[in-house]
Amino acid sequence: MADKILKMLVVDDEEDILTVTKDIFEKKGFNVFIALDSDKALDIFQKERPQICLLDIHMPKSRLDGIGVLEEIRKIDNQCYCIMLTRITDKGKVEDAKRLGANRYVLKPLDYPELLKLIQESVSQV
Repeated sequence: MADKILKMLVVDDEEDILTVTKDIFEKKGFNVFIALDSDKALDIFQKERPQICLLDIHMPKSRLDGIGVLEEIRKIDNQCYCIMLTRITDKGKVEDAKRLGANRYVLKPLDYPELLKLIQESVSQV
């Protein structure tokens, strides 16, 4: 992994996923920020400019879903490595995410060793 500490933003409407993901990636040396909704996520993104974002697509209690958050992130930073997280297998959502510049699409439940491997591979791109 790179010498610099990478910043990661994890956006999900499930607190348990945020807690587990933050714990796992902080132990791997990432500086992890978490958000339960789109507005907090975009506020953190503006202030911290993370290099990696994990975005849940389905967030019914949030102003924007993960696709909307991705769209706003891309207006700010086109280089951030974005991985979409979801239980949804809707092809339309996958295509929307790809069109907006999502780097990867990962289905829940999360396979953390596999997710870590994907992110480590992406580190060379950030």
